[in-house]
Amino acid sequence: MHLINQRETAHACEKGRGGLMATSLDGKAVESKDCSCASCLFSSLPDDVLVEILCRVTDRKHLIRLKSVCKCWNNLITDACVPKISDSSPLRGFIYHVWRRVSSGKTYIDYIPCAMTPAVAPEPHEFVKSYSSLLPFEPAWVDFLDCCNGLLLFVEGSIPQYYVCNPVTKQCVAIPRDFTLEDTCSASLAFDPFKSPHYRVVCFDYSEPKGPQRLRVFSSETGSWTIQETAFGYGSKKARLAKHCIYLDGVLYRQSASKLLLCFDLNRGNSRAIELPEKERLAPNDYGCIGLSRRHLCYSDLVGTALHFWLFEDRCKNDRWTLIHNINVDYLGKHVHRLDRTTIARFGKISALRPFALHPTSEVVFFGTGGAMLSYDPEDKRVELIYRTKKDRQIMKGQISVFPYTPCLVNLKDFGQWDCSLSQP
Repeated sequence: MHLINQRETAHACEKGRGGLMATSLDGKAVESKDCSCASCLFSSLPDDVLVEILCRVTDRKHLIRLKSVCKCWNNLITDACVPKISDSSPLRGFIYHVWRRVSSGKTYIDYIPCAMTPAVAPEPHEFVKSYSSLLPFEPAWVDFLDCCNGLLLFVEGSIPQYYVCNPVTKQCVAIPRDFTLEDTCSASLAFDPFKSPHYRVVCFDYSEPKGPQRLRVFSSETGSWTIQETAFGYGSKKARLAKHCIYLDGVLYRQSASKLLLCFDLNRGNSRAIELPEKERLAPNDYGCIGLSRRHLCYSDLVGTALHFWLFEDRCKNDRWTLIHNINVDYLGKHVHRLDRTTIARFGKISALRPFALHPTSEVVFFGTGGAMLSYDPEDKRVELIYRTKKDRQIMKGQISVFPYTPCLVNLKDFGQWDCSLSQP
């Protein structure tokens, strides 16, 4: 699709017609009154058709610029296009923690472009610069907390100052401080642009060692913090929990090393634990990989000599894991050894293979070792190289440190404190 020159489009919008109206995914009308689009090249098109056309703009930066054409286009893109394209937003790459053997074992944050979209994925250094330049401080690897559907979460200071960044819109906002948070061990983002433009910052509060674990939740919709009690007594820090959480339909999911999946319903304030599939056969004191695949919660892990892939079904609270794929490690090893010698050397022993992440819009599994990441597509049984590290570097182990990144067009709300939004070019 060829983009219309923005100046010509803006000039064509100088004369007026009535307000535009389209339907968002939740069925609500998206309307802009007093919109001046009479002579616009698209003025004769039904609004739902215009939404379809705008959603086909492949370069999201151009779509952001089109929001400035006129008020009605801004409303259509914000309220109808963004939720629609968010459901199929392409995987661009992975933010991950890398360990460097030299320099006293330094750990830092880097980015792996996804080989499935090589034409649009930025180079690692370019992407890291794109979000680092938004922050008022130079982030260390421990300051990066989470990535959820295109938004990034960072923290600074002993009394945590949280920052939420959107690299696509070049925005970064400071979250109002909760000065009672002094011993927070971890925090996550809960955000789904398909459902809502609002997000939540969820802090796991470990300040009460004897009581149940509490969640401190900041809502971008209300601009305030709330407290939720949980059913788990994890205040002592003795329980080992994976850093990376998964958010789906109002529920935040987090793994424990005891092979339980902890579920925190942020809307209802409930919490419960689900046993992971075949927990007796899973490696002790280790984590598998939870993730979203086609808007379903899935889990992948090694069971014996096979990489298993399960789908979670929650039907009337009758929890059930369904095995979807069973991939033999030796079979994957044969594919690995067909790659170039350098990749084989970086990959190392096939016995060290671990699942890293799941593809959000397909059944592709990303796996590897500290030296290389590969993908496996169960549909065509194809193994592809995604990334191999330099000789002196390693991907830190497993899902604790690998975060899939998909771009997001949602604008971030300023809460009246420090704001480092950059103007659009």
